[in-house]
Amino acid sequence: MRTDIPLKRLTVLRGADLLPLFDLPHAALERVDSLELPASADRLDTVLTVQSPGGARYLLVVEWQGYRDPGVLWRLAGYCAWVGQRNVGVPVVGAVIYLTPAADVGDELVQVVDGITVQSWPVRAVRLWEQDAAAALSSGALGLTVLSPLMRNATAALVEQAVEQVLATAPAPQQADLLAILGVFAEPLVPVEQFVRRVGKERLMATDLIAYLVDEQVAEREARHVTELQQTLEVALATRFPQAPLELVLRIRRITQAEQLHQLIRAAVQAPSLAAVEAAIAETSGDSAQ
Repeated sequence: MRTDIPLKRLTVLRGADLLPLFDLPHAALERVDSLELPASADRLDTVLTVQSPGGARYLLVVEWQGYRDPGVLWRLAGYCAWVGQRNVGVPVVGAVIYLTPAADVGDELVQVVDGITVQSWPVRAVRLWEQDAAAALSSGALGLTVLSPLMRNATAALVEQAVEQVLATAPAPQQADLLAILGVFAEPLVPVEQFVRRVGKERLMATDLIAYLVDEQVAEREARHVTELQQTLEVALATRFPQAPLELVLRIRRITQAEQLHQLIRAAVQAPSLAAVEAAIAETSGDSAQ
């Protein structure tokens, strides 16, 4: 599951709690913004305006990364450049927070020509699995408490302690959101049903995050189903018509409607010839005019 919205919400609610992760001088968090890039549908995950102990003000651009994306460091560099151009004279620091080892693509952009490094740009990276879960809980910072299931030495018992801490200390307007986010990250350690029983369905239903998470789970299940149907169609095609060109596979993967894939599977099984199957796939994928 991609966790973009819960993480952005967590940063807005508890951004000051997260500042120790970045190993930067900080005394206060002034505000948290989510900015939209011009001529683009992209939004920066979060831009934190931070005041240092010495009174200096700087901008911290944070990119949360929960899945592998080789372009994340370039994207972060672009975000920092965009923010820096609009805040000349204010230091801009970019940081990526990796949620899992599988998402980690490094902490430096290195450009090599003929074996020579011609340019390198270090990126501040936080790897949550290197943080200690018990230390996060003992810090009393609710932002870190909610992230603790992703940290080293996290256990079901620790999740129970995290729930107790949120219930005992979170401001009432934040409690439902923080519990819902905690439940997302605790899922590998505590089954959803058990977490809901412990927290109480009524508390969780007080946040609109639940509707988002449910919609996302449904979308993921539908995507998996479509992938399975595409694979079934490819196997049926290869079994009946081994001479089928590879191009058909590319067309099949452009078809994402389950009912259309069901119809094409029947066609692959029943059609009298490869040409008939090709015509059906071309029509469905929108390539019939080519």
